[in-house]
Amino acid sequence: MSDEQPPDPVEERAKMFEDMAAQIRLNRDYKFGGAFLLVPPGDGEPFSSLMLRQEEAPIFWSTIKTLVQVAEEMMGKPQSGFGGRR
Repeated sequence: MSDEQPPDPVEERAKMFEDMAAQIRLNRDYKFGGAFLLVPPGDGEPFSSLMLRQEEAPIFWSTIKTLVQVAEEMMGKPQSGFGGRR
């Protein structure tokens, strides 16, 4: 039997943000197009992170919109109106 404690979900989520910050620092010589980290509620996966060198805002936001649409489809929910009503 192991005395090892299960990972703390709060610390695991916080580490995702720290990892994103580390990537931003590592890529300081590149153009920064934005960073986005999605951590859905609950204990399940998936989570998505995105860091772009693309400076075009529409490309950044459409990529995030696509991630949200894919997650909604995986959950079997109708698409909400992220970015506009349908």
